Amino acid sequence: KQWYQRRVRARELGTCSRHMGPVYDVKWAPDTTTLVSGSSDCTVRVWNMAEEGACVHVFRGHETMINRILLMCEVDLPRICSLDISCINVWCVTSKEKLASLRPLNCPGKEGYLQPGLLQTRYLNSNTRHTSVIVCGSNSGIYLWDAHSYHLLKVIHSEGYVCAEHVVAAGSAFLVTTYDDGLALLEVSTGDIVSRIGVSQFNNSSCSIWINKENPWLDGVFTETSSSLFIVTTLAGDITSYALR
Repeated sequence: KQWYQRRVRARELGTCSRHMGPVYDVKWAPDTTTLVSGSSDCTVRVWNMAEEGACVHVFRGHETMINRILLMCEVDLPRICSLDISCINVWCVTSKEKLASLRPLNCPGKEGYLQPGLLQTRYLNSNTRHTSVIVCGSNSGIYLWDAHSYHLLKVIHSEGYVCAEHVVAAGSAFLVTTYDDGLALLEVSTGDIVSRIGVSQFNNSSCSIWINKENPWLDGVFTETSSSLFIVTTLAGDITSYALR
């Protein structure tokens, strides 16, 4: 439901009720009247909140529940990315066609799966140009796909006990991911771990992490005026903040 709040009163503007199962992710489009949702019924639905939550389109093609939605709102090619455990489908908003299906590689002895912790687009620095990439974690590494050709650019494989499934934040230069005892800062170009942060009583299943994703640290900007990368974790009632310097 969407609510309009003024002081202490709220008015219901519309209810989107066409999904046949729980909704796991919802994103606002930049026009502020369009919602995009992903559900356990394996569909992506587009809603017009200016028309009291009318469903204007349904994208079908997933075989399992949809965990994450990502909007890529370029003027010339607006797209929707929807993630389930086995693939990321890319849909064209204009033509309503599926443009690509991005899948993880299988691990030795087991099938690869995607982790819904992070799905986003970032610019990856290269020697000649900035490349827009789709970033997602999995049980076989951290995947970076070209956001226009959909070619797999690289896989940053797990090192030791670093957990590539739980990517917390991504920039053009660094990624933040979790491991058994805390957090790790990985360099995108090499996949090397450049810093580890041990956290007392760390547990992936019960620990929440917040990072200032607009911080220039993630993009490799180190100046005297740049603020540090602040990480706040919640551990069994404790709130601890960290700064990388």
